[in-house]
Amino acid sequence: MSASAQRAGLPRLTRAAAALHAQVRDPILRRVAAVGLLGAILAALVVALAGNREVLHGITVPTALLLPGLALLTCLAEVTVVRLRHGEAVEELSLYEAALVIDVLLLPPRQALLAAAAGLVAASVVQRRPPVKAAFNLGTYTAAVSVLVLTVHLAGGSPGTVTPRVLAAVVAGTFAFTAVNLCCLAQVLGLINGLSPWAVVRAEARLSAYMALGTVATGLTTTVIALHAPLLLPFMAMPALAVTYAYRAAAREADERARSACLLRLSHALAEREDVERRFLLLVREAFDAELALILPAGQEQALSVAAAEPAVVHRGAVPSWLGAARDADGPVQSSEHVASGLRHVVVVPVAAGGRRFGTAAFVSRTRRRMSTGDVTLLASLANALAVSLRGAQHLDRLVEETSKLQAVVEQSAEGIMVVDADSLVQMWNPALEALTRVPAAEALGRPMAQLFDAPAQHETGSLMPVSPDAPRAASELTIQHPDGEQRRIRMAHSATFAAGRLTRDVIVISDLTLQYRTERLKSDFIAMVSHELRTPLTPIVGYVDLLRKRGDRMTPEKRSDALELIGDRAAHLSRLVEDLLLASRFGDGEEIALDVSGASHDLRALAAQVAQDLGSPRVVVTAPEEPVAAYCDGGRTLQVLANLIGNGLKYSAEDATVEVTVRATAEAVHVDVRDHGRGIPADSLERVFEKFYRVEDPMTMSTSGTGIGLFLARRLAQAMGGDVTVASTLDVGSVFTLSLAPPVPVGA
Repeated sequence: MSASAQRAGLPRLTRAAAALHAQVRDPILRRVAAVGLLGAILAALVVALAGNREVLHGITVPTALLLPGLALLTCLAEVTVVRLRHGEAVEELSLYEAALVIDVLLLPPRQALLAAAAGLVAASVVQRRPPVKAAFNLGTYTAAVSVLVLTVHLAGGSPGTVTPRVLAAVVAGTFAFTAVNLCCLAQVLGLINGLSPWAVVRAEARLSAYMALGTVATGLTTTVIALHAPLLLPFMAMPALAVTYAYRAAAREADERARSACLLRLSHALAEREDVERRFLLLVREAFDAELALILPAGQEQALSVAAAEPAVVHRGAVPSWLGAARDADGPVQSSEHVASGLRHVVVVPVAAGGRRFGTAAFVSRTRRRMSTGDVTLLASLANALAVSLRGAQHLDRLVEETSKLQAVVEQSAEGIMVVDADSLVQMWNPALEALTRVPAAEALGRPMAQLFDAPAQHETGSLMPVSPDAPRAASELTIQHPDGEQRRIRMAHSATFAAGRLTRDVIVISDLTLQYRTERLKSDFIAMVSHELRTPLTPIVGYVDLLRKRGDRMTPEKRSDALELIGDRAAHLSRLVEDLLLASRFGDGEEIALDVSGASHDLRALAAQVAQDLGSPRVVVTAPEEPVAAYCDGGRTLQVLANLIGNGLKYSAEDATVEVTVRATAEAVHVDVRDHGRGIPADSLERVFEKFYRVEDPMTMSTSGTGIGLFLARRLAQAMGGDVTVASTLDVGSVFTLSLAPPVPVGA
């Protein structure tokens, strides 16, 4: 039995050569031509040096019958092939080299060479080998056989009788044959695989040497029996058949191991559910050594395919016409008809699972051998597993899509959403809840819910979990406190599930009611403030009116005049308060309205002095340039703004502290600065003091009167006149409110 390493490479050589670029194909063809030339030269040497030698001794078969008989034997030895897999490589083992030894020992040199070549050509025709492969084999074996013939006939004398010299010559010639064969093959395999030819020689040398010894033993034994006991020749077939059977068993075992490795990788690919159709094609084609494998997905007109010529590339193309009606078959179908040129047999299996068809898979080979029932069943099972994987992938995609929608709802919800388990441990904590509680999700997950909500009122802690098996849906309100002391009012809406009376999960939607509570409190505070502010001027008015009605005729003119003056002053105060309230009511939250203002040039210095005089407080100190300071504004509205700013300074300053009013002009605008020496405004309230009804003080503990609309109206009126009101403040030092207005427009501008 012999191993032909070149047969392992040349089928792959032909496929690879078809896929290579021109710059690789051309060197291969040149090497094939060189091997053919070498074979021709060595054959000519055989004819020239050993052409007249005779070797027939003791054989009674006529030469006319012996030559075709040995040629036929050589052909049969070549086509008796066992494919043995070594990892990714495949070797083809045959009796060809043993037949060559018999040819050389029993035929003259020319006829031995002719028998070897004729047998090889006949085997190539029978096996339909591609021309490049057949030419390479013919050139290689012609050169190797020529070396074998020359060695045996020039060094062994007359081989008709087996002598030590003949034996040594046959052994040497066989090793020379193997060396020439291997060197020729290494040139081509090295080029295809990108290796050094000597690397191929070193890798195959040991196996080739072992097989050379087997060749010598088989060939010599058969020859001796043919010379001395021809009747025993049929029994010589028994060891060859046993060895062939053993190699085929080993080949099947190697194929099964390789197939098992492919199927193991396929099981991982199907479990991962990623690019499963492509990986299925690659691995199943390799496992069953198919020439072509393809999948036609259901409802599509293009198929995915992978061919042995490009075993790592999956193509997408039109559905082959030869697939025909088999594409809709309900079960596995084997056919050798209507297959594409160069292909012999096709197996078609449906890709279906759970009553749903996902497509059709087909596997094509170059041989007419029908696939075994076990292999067809295995293919059908693999196709079913592919369908299950595809169905699982679709379910997973839908699940991921629905989960992503739910995740988007949870993450983008303005309401806080929390999920707790049976032990009240937090399982989900969305971004809105992070903002509400100021506790990051990374810190909240896995912690008890009670540790995340600081409820200052002890009686409210029971409101964290008000659900029960009888009332799985419940809502509660409680006040929580942030680490910085800020309190928030929240509403927790529970939706719990119970099993056997025990909580399994609770989904809690948390709403922030703080703004709502603050709004309600603001309304109450506003009513209280307005009632207080209205009562303040009304009380002396009612009192003095009652006094004048009862005792007015008995009062001195001076006292009566003072009473009337006080009544008029309080009535004016009440009128201003009502006007401010009416004006403020015209503004909604975030709503802009057009105020009725008229623009003209006014002396800002005179307006500031008039307000100070109207207020009649010696604490107001006005500082202004000697010349007029003109500003573009509404005179009446400017008086109202300055009265609010200066009155605010008097209100929040000590009774002995002054309020400094400074009038100044810059290149861009004219300004009035109102500086007080009061308690100041916190930095986080500097802009909020201009909000409607906002008071820096807590309404429950405030020590000053006011409705909280004076500064709001001041800024709105200033902005309506094209200016603004700003503030700068330092706690416990005082504040500076600045009215800025545009200078008058020059005449003719």
